[in-house]
Formats: sequence, C-alpha cells, structure tokens
Amino acid sequence: MMKDKKILLAGCCCLFTLAAPAQEKRVFSLDECKAMAVEYNVQVKNGQLDVETARQTRKEAFTKYFPSISASGTTYKADDNLIKATLPPIPPLGMETPMEVGVLEQGSMVTVSAMQPVFSGGQIVNSNKLAKVAFEASELQYDMTKDQVTLETEEHYWKIVSLKETVKTLDVLDSLLSSLYKDVNLAVETGITTRNDLLTVRLKQNELNSTRLEVENGLALSRMALCQFIGLPLDSANYIDVPDFTASILAPENYRVDHQAALYGLSGYRLLDKNVEVHQLKRKIKFGEQLPSVGVGVSYAHEDLMDRNRNHVVMMATVSIPITDWWSGHHKVRRSRMEERKAVNQREDGAEQLQLKMQQSWHSLTEAHKQIALAESAIEESSENVRMQTANYQAGTSTLSELLDAQSLFRQSRNRYTDACITYQTRLTQYLIDTGQ
Repeated sequence: MMKDKKILLAGCCCLFTLAAPAQEKRVFSLDECKAMAVEYNVQVKNGQLDVETARQTRKEAFTKYFPSISASGTTYKADDNLIKATLPPIPPLGMETPMEVGVLEQGSMVTVSAMQPVFSGGQIVNSNKLAKVAFEASELQYDMTKDQVTLETEEHYWKIVSLKETVKTLDVLDSLLSSLYKDVNLAVETGITTRNDLLTVRLKQNELNSTRLEVENGLALSRMALCQFIGLPLDSANYIDVPDFTASILAPENYRVDHQAALYGLSGYRLLDKNVEVHQLKRKIKFGEQLPSVGVGVSYAHEDLMDRNRNHVVMMATVSIPITDWWSGHHKVRRSRMEERKAVNQREDGAEQLQLKMQQSWHSLTEAHKQIALAESAIEESSENVRMQTANYQAGTSTLSELLDAQSLFRQSRNRYTDACITYQTRLTQYLIDTGQ
C-alpha cells in the first residue's frame, strides 16, 4: 500500500511537470485525495514523529534494567612533590644531616565500575510499563489525527465540488437570461415593452457575471487549499480537478451501529482508558520511591603512584533507605491517588460525552438526509415555476420581475440540493469516525 502511494505521488509530480505546456488537468478521486493527505499532510507527519518519540522513550526506559557502567581516569603532574617529609640524621646509615624527601609528584589512576539494580521498589518495572502505555496512547492519538485529516480532506474536496456545481447553475441561468434578453430586445424593437425591461435583464446578467467571478476565485483558492492539504505544490492547483458531482445517497440506516457497543472501540475512549493507566502507574512509582533500593556492583581500579603499578577489584552492595522522605513521600502518594481518581472521573465523563457525540452525529446525519428530499422537491417545483413563468411572460400574462424571481428561485434550489448532498456526505464521514467505523 505504501509503495502504491509513493508511485501515485511520483506520477502526479511527473504529470504536473509535463502539464504546464499542455494545460492538461489530472482528476483526483476522493479516495486518492484522502490517501495522499494521510501520507503527506503535515499534521500526520507530526503525529508519526510523536509516535517515534514515544517509541524511543520506551526503549530508553528499557535500558534501566541493565547495569550502569562508568569509567574514569586521572593523571597529573605537579610542580613539586605533593607529600614531603624531613628525615632526621641517621649516622649508622651515613645520614649526618636531615634529608628532604617527597612523593606523588606525578601519577595516574583508572577506575571502571558497574552497578546492577536489584530492587528499586518497582520503579524500573512501572516506568517501563508507563513508557509502554505512553507509546500506545501516542498511536491512538495518531489514529485520531488521521481521522481528523480525512474529514478535513473531504471538506476541501466537497467545497470544490460544490463550487463547480454552482458554476453549472450559473451557466444554466446565463443561458436563460441570454434567451430572455433576445426576447425582450425584440419586444422593445416592436414597441411591445420599454427599454426599462431590457435594462433590468442586463443588470441581472451583470449580477450573474459578478457572482461567477466570485465563484471562480473561490474555486481557485479551494484547489490551492486542497493541494496544500494533500502535499502538492500550490502552483499545481491549475492542473488538478475533482470529478463532477454525482448523487449516490444511501439511507442513514445502512450505517447505523449500536452506540453503546461502539464506545469501547473508539480511539477517544481508549485514550481516556490509557490516561487512567498512566496515573495508576505514576502512583505506583511514587510509592516505590518510598521503599528501599538495593544494588550490587563491582569496581576495578588501576593506579600508577609512587612508581608502583597496582590493580584493585572491589565487590560492593548498596542499600538506600529514604528515611527523611517518608513523611513528604506519604503526601506525594496521596496526591497521586487523587490524580488517579480524577482520571477515572474524566473517563466516565468522557464516555458520556462520546455517546452524546455519536447520538448528535446520528441526528445530524438523518436531518441531512431529509434535507436532500426537500431540496429535490424544491428543484422540481422551481423548474416547473420557471417554465410556467416563461410561458406566461411570452403570453403577456406575467411580468418580467416575476420571471426573474422564478429564475432566482431555480438557482437557489439547485444550489440548496447540491449543498444538501455534500452536507450529507461530510456528516456521514463524521458519523463513521464518531462511531469508530
């Protein structure tokens, strides 16, 4: 899968390089956009880095199981002997006068030691468990980031689709107004109506052109936003497109799941559960700090002092008892226990919020589906209204204003239908994410 994505991006880059002179566009499907966003979006990349950071922290914690080894070396050269003494006269040895003697003018020492923790109140074990839980939490957070990026990608994608449909509606209205302008111009020339009606149509055409300019500018910016989100250069916005809108709507009941059963599989709930585990382990670590720690070790030393080389091997065992910290440590443990209870309360509250969010998402989805049916009915009614008003205007039984109003309502109904379908698609994605599907 990863290889296919890389091949896809490489193909896209080659396409953009060749597209400039040919002015050819590449059409991206929604699935392609989501796949590229998950692969190349900055938020996802940072999420991957967070996971890798947690993985390295876990590996760091594992090293605490092994002995800690240290080495040191010292060498010196003094300007005089560090230890001096005066020997009294010893006539039998031929020493008739006092003699100055000294040692340690120069020397060196090398020491290597290793300490193996035997018992540390469970701090090492629990720290490793804590690092493992933190790593699992980072993976859950990464999954949630990918879900959010997927949702935002759909929003950018459907924004382009919506604007393209708006352009199509403007094309239909432009055709209607052009035809109407010819009819009114002919009526003015034959003296049936005044030039005021012709001016009214012309103003509507200017208004339509102004709206078209705004929509086209919005479409260009939306394409750039999509490029930035899926990891493509901004200057490639002129050479990408998305498929035209096709309504493929399934009823919400096809996606309905048991919210209570879905709760425990949600990344958000599992993250709350991990938060409780984190505070439980922190409490155990605080408790372990109050217990004695035991370690064993060995030390090797080599010295070159007073012109003599000597080696030493020392076996050692250490026991550390935090006597003076017991009082304050008792309060630390109680404080960490309270933090643990807070995490449990947050999990219970978060579970209720997640269930509420699923229910709200479901209601929003069903509402969006009903809006589609209403919008379809409005299109049929407004289309028939335009046909009737056009016929009535040509027959002289309705005014130009009524016909223009009918065309405006037709435009609004088409846009409302497209927006309703797109809203349903985005809310469907939101519901699937909220229920862990």
